Amino acid sequence: MGSGGETEMTCNCSKSTILWVSAILVIIIIGSLTVLAYTSSTTAIKSSVRTGLESTVGVMATQINASEVVLFKAGDEGSPKYLAVAKKLRTLRSMDDHILNAYILKVNPDRSVTFLVDDLYPDDPQGSAKIGERSTSPDTMEIFGALSRPTSSKEPYTTKYGSFMSAYAPIDDSVIDSNGNTKAVLAIDMSATDYTNYTGGKGYLILVTGLISMVLAVGAIFWFGRRDEKKGE
Repeated sequence: MGSGGETEMTCNCSKSTILWVSAILVIIIIGSLTVLAYTSSTTAIKSSVRTGLESTVGVMATQINASEVVLFKAGDEGSPKYLAVAKKLRTLRSMDDHILNAYILKVNPDRSVTFLVDDLYPDDPQGSAKIGERSTSPDTMEIFGALSRPTSSKEPYTTKYGSFMSAYAPIDDSVIDSNGNTKAVLAIDMSATDYTNYTGGKGYLILVTGLISMVLAVGAIFWFGRRDEKKGE
């Protein structure tokens, strides 16, 4: 009798151990696949957003004539020419609701970056960049790269004007018959909050789905395991 009881207890312990090991394996497998899917999805979404911003700023830059902006100097913010360029920038960015700001930058011989036009100036003179103001964006390499091709921020950044994801594109010497001589860089800003919500929101669905799958799988293991135990009694 004692031997039979010990055998039954050992059998029950073995089944319980198998259930726990199976549950742990399921958690590890589903967890790993979920993390991999989340990482891949988030990376793809971020890349898609950056590509979209680069395409937008690239098209916008073709509509700006460099000769209209390169001669601007401090104090020209109220001039008809400056206001005309600012209006054109506002019109261009109004075609995409995600763009908060469009502005033109100049890369100087000493490799400093300064503002030439800020499309927010006419509406908010105190909260916008003035001609000659040095840019404090950490996207220095991206701005330098935009002298030859559209580029974008690697990650959101923060300046005194707010937190953004930005894209940049070269403004050539002429809209028509360009000689490929970059005179300035066009920049556009997307809210860092919008960027984070968009890129993170879809990824969180994968995490939630993975968690639900994990709970259901573990629950199924124990439910069927206990059912089999009752059948064996």
